[in-house]
Amino acid sequence: MPKYIVHDDPAIITDKQRIAMADLEPFGFPELWEQVWLGHREDGLFVMQCIPFRLYGVNLFDIVRLDEDDMLVEVVRKGGHRTLRALIERGLDPAAHEAVTGGIVALAQEEGFVLEWSGDRHAAINIPGDRDSASFETFMREQRAAGTLYWEWSDARPFEAPRR
Repeated sequence: MPKYIVHDDPAIITDKQRIAMADLEPFGFPELWEQVWLGHREDGLFVMQCIPFRLYGVNLFDIVRLDEDDMLVEVVRKGGHRTLRALIERGLDPAAHEAVTGGIVALAQEEGFVLEWSGDRHAAINIPGDRDSASFETFMREQRAAGTLYWEWSDARPFEAPRR
């Protein structure tokens, strides 16, 4: 039975949303699925309305297709955004942990970027395509050098649907 990564506070909340699932096995996470929040379209496709925590090759506002089981199976069109993700090192002392999480929150607010958290260690930050991410990349590199987090872009790999 799979375990689930959920979005408790998705980037976009509307009264006409749909929740679907994405199998994370193609990305090295067997028996793990990520819940995704989607906006309806008239053509039977959907718009991503959350910032993926573990999915690769998918971002906020991408247009996606579901299969008959409500599983994400294709990215039809990119929405022009990117996702920067950070995983905070386990076991940091509380002050260091607060400094890192507080730094991420403050920088997202300063830059006007939308941010989602999965627990207290995993952040996903939406970077619109027309915005400069240099300040966030610098922050992430500095924190990585200090040994406080790991970071990556979600488009480091393309989206892959599971083989069935």
